[in-house]
Amino acid sequence: MSTIFPALSVLFAVLATAVRWGLPADATFILPLIVVTMVFCWRIIPDAVLPLSVCMLLGLLTDVMSGGPLGFFALMTLIAGSVGGRLRSLIAPHELRILWLVWVVLAASLGLFGWLLASLYFFRWIDWWPILFGTLASIALFPVVLRGLGWIRQGSIGPAHSAMFRSWS
Repeated sequence: MSTIFPALSVLFAVLATAVRWGLPADATFILPLIVVTMVFCWRIIPDAVLPLSVCMLLGLLTDVMSGGPLGFFALMTLIAGSVGGRLRSLIAPHELRILWLVWVVLAASLGLFGWLLASLYFFRWIDWWPILFGTLASIALFPVVLRGLGWIRQGSIGPAHSAMFRSWS
């Protein structure tokens, strides 16, 4: 696998955060939190190379593209990348249930931390609903993101033909 694929795939997701998709204000955190999910997933995959410095820079670019406070998503991607890198040797990437459970705990923690950090930044309690909505969306989309990054890692858009029919025998 090329070492550029992880950073390039996350970069495309970061660029997607700059597009105004016509989403309601409650959904503003979905795409940036998918970027954080992608960083976590790439750092878990054993043969993928995504250094923490690149994770932080992609998070900083997410801040710039989404119009958020500088350092907000940079810190979140750095935390998610660090946790993903530490879990790389402990959990196999095919253990979807365990990885999903870890992501649920991490995403909930990042959502709470992000809400507290944003409230501190603006010196008032901000609405918690958009961050909760984005956190729940990233939890629900976690298997899709992990499967998609697995396909990128394999170099194909779909699963291998032999892998599709292996469970039928």
